[in-house]
Amino acid sequence: MDAKSAPQEIGLDASGQPSASDAFAALEDFRITHPREVGGVLRQLMNRKDFLTVECGNRPHRIITRILDVDQNAGCFVYDCSGEEIYNRSLLESDENYFSATQDGIRIQFVGGRPEQYQFEGALAFRSPLPQSLYRMQRREFFRVETPLLDPYPCTAHLPDKSPVAFDIFDLSLTGVGLRSKDPTLGALPIGTVLSRATLDFGKLGMIGTDLKIAYLQNIRDRNDPLYHFGCRFERFPKSKEPDLQRMITHFELARRKRKD
Repeated sequence: MDAKSAPQEIGLDASGQPSASDAFAALEDFRITHPREVGGVLRQLMNRKDFLTVECGNRPHRIITRILDVDQNAGCFVYDCSGEEIYNRSLLESDENYFSATQDGIRIQFVGGRPEQYQFEGALAFRSPLPQSLYRMQRREFFRVETPLLDPYPCTAHLPDKSPVAFDIFDLSLTGVGLRSKDPTLGALPIGTVLSRATLDFGKLGMIGTDLKIAYLQNIRDRNDPLYHFGCRFERFPKSKEPDLQRMITHFELARRKRKD
């Protein structure tokens, strides 16, 4: 590794800090627990050579590193060590270390267990167990992930007059959903229309029930062959379903990145 890309070391103020696990107490809605999803997020960080900050759990020390390898079968990942022995020793003696990174404006955080020294491609590195969970926090207002287009997931709902309607799901975020329909009668719906008792059916991933309010409507094709796109916001979305929504968004984003890679 050259000098520009080498990990950096930063000494923190020696103040009493809570355990790394306590830092996630308010982030439960963003937690990912499926081992392959956790491994997939770490592989993304590795493939894109994103920097991670690692804060030592028992001393006010920190390094900036990169993930070098992710071994799902062995249940571990490998990352760069520091050029300073004092920082390496701090991590090796700590049972709990706090990792954080930012990717495309999305904050990724997790707690890693006690590492061990490891030789990777002839250089000294750290190896730690894969985290049991990680936290992936979307930017609520801007980040949307597209759902499959060839075999779209369906959404059913009811108009204000109680008539049932059906849409294809186009994209998904933590605040709403993009829907599409070729039905010309739906193209005349006014902005602000509430689609009640909507069911977003994601097959094996599960279903989400909520009300939707139309915030945006556009015919994205032409008048003779219309295709209407509806940008909808969740209304009275059940808080108990937010972790399910987060997992679905993560699933679609990981699938998109896999196709891209």
